[in-house]
Amino acid sequence: MCPGVMSLPGQHFPSYKAVGSATTVLTIHKQLSTKQTENTSPDLIMKTFATTIIAALIVAAEGVNAFPSTGTTSLRNEASKKDILIGSGAINPMYLNDPEFAAVLANQFNSLSPENEMKWSFINPTKGHYNWDTIDRLVNFAEDNNMVVKGHGLISSCCNPDFLLNITHPTAFHTAMKTHFEAIMHRYDGKIDRWDVVTEALKTQGGGLNNNNFYQVLGPGYIADAFRIARAAAPDAKLFINENLVESLPGKRQELYNLVSSFVAKGVPIDGIALQMHITEVAPKPGVITEMVNSYKALGLEVAIAELDVHTLDNAVETDIYGAVVSEALDAGITDISFWGFTDKHAYTWVQGAKPLMFDQCYKPKSEFYATHAALTNFVNRS
Repeated sequence: MCPGVMSLPGQHFPSYKAVGSATTVLTIHKQLSTKQTENTSPDLIMKTFATTIIAALIVAAEGVNAFPSTGTTSLRNEASKKDILIGSGAINPMYLNDPEFAAVLANQFNSLSPENEMKWSFINPTKGHYNWDTIDRLVNFAEDNNMVVKGHGLISSCCNPDFLLNITHPTAFHTAMKTHFEAIMHRYDGKIDRWDVVTEALKTQGGGLNNNNFYQVLGPGYIADAFRIARAAAPDAKLFINENLVESLPGKRQELYNLVSSFVAKGVPIDGIALQMHITEVAPKPGVITEMVNSYKALGLEVAIAELDVHTLDNAVETDIYGAVVSEALDAGITDISFWGFTDKHAYTWVQGAKPLMFDQCYKPKSEFYATHAALTNFVNRS
């Protein structure tokens, strides 16, 4: 069992000083008030207000340079010194109701991305109806804590609503895609500046494009069309293709490179590749990450790590993989690294009994945290 946590300002949190003042609360309330719009529900406003106060008070207790219970500076502090984005993905807005979760997220990371909440069936389950509250809450939390938000999941092979699946005419399907992109990207213009436009376009083990609904109705050209629509909707944003297992499957790695290089040759507006990096048991071979970064850099593209976690029952192996992957990624020139969550309290794993993240279920740092921290600390930015 984890120790209980009081959720009122001015009370003692485990490992934190009692903090808080009327001035702090009023300042935060004033900031939140400027964000209220006619599309923001009162319930969301109150949840955001409460979460922000709790997180701000906890972080204020020790400042940005130290996080109690780790005995070190934060990952965020070390990353920011070197212009690195260090982030946590898989953030379900409901997790922010837990004050310790909110505090660790804000203290340790300078970027975040949603789990499923921006995927089509979650944010737009029926035609014309959008569930903005969940993403609004993440965006507000990020703004209050000076964090970057990554828009994850505009197109995914999973999670598409019935009204979209019932469209069989290419023109109507293309129009629906354009309308959807514009609705989301225009709403978060100036708040989200990087997007995973297409996720998992390739079959899991490689061997061609996923036979998803976009492919079935629009053909293989749907990916390039998606990037063109995204560029028109958000001219200044960074646009990524997000893919899994390319670090461990040479054939799929080549497939992705061939696909992306063909986009560049045709002038398709793509800015980078987001490597999921869900690792099971064995680390990528040394040099593979560097090779990918160099090959895409030659095309004028950047590479990010978007969803790093490590699934194994051997904690020493897991720790070594965290350190090795982050170190090679940084040395190769990757400046944007996100993990698929940070606490085993909310971890998903396909290896029964594995604990794939950097903090345990009680938010205590594990050896994986210290390996990551060491990689950031030891990295020398020569660019």
